Amino acid sequence: MRGVAFTLLGFAVLFAALGFATEETRRGGRLSPREIRDGVRSTVEGQLGALRAGKLAIAYEFAARGLRRQFSAEVFAEMIRRGYPALVEHTRAEFGLVRDDGAGRAALDVTVFDGRDRPARFHYQLVQERAGWRIEGVIATRPPARGDT
Repeated sequence: MRGVAFTLLGFAVLFAALGFATEETRRGGRLSPREIRDGVRSTVEGQLGALRAGKLAIAYEFAARGLRRQFSAEVFAEMIRRGYPALVEHTRAEFGLVRDDGAGRAALDVTVFDGRDRPARFHYQLVQERAGWRIEGVIATRPPARGDT
């Protein structure tokens, strides 16, 4: 159990480090052209669909090569189940603008909703690889403000 906790902590630190590494995309970057926008959204939609269906091994395939080198599919699945339950349990998702740096890195904010329409927001960071866009990091952020609070 301690080993899993340390692994999850390591994964959280890695995601936080990736967040700083792609600050340009997070703060702005350019609005992505259609080809990039479609590829990024397709990748995130694919992973979210796999997570929603409970197919964590398929969701793992959407991870960037660097993450797959550092974490096995089993560790990835455990991290998702314990640290990102909103991604597994969501019933729908809304996508923000796709921004990229023009050099193979992109970002997308996604808000997922559970069965009671409660939001959880995530900042996705992606990298373009030979196989297409892959998810390099996911950071939980504050849900958007809602008028019903």
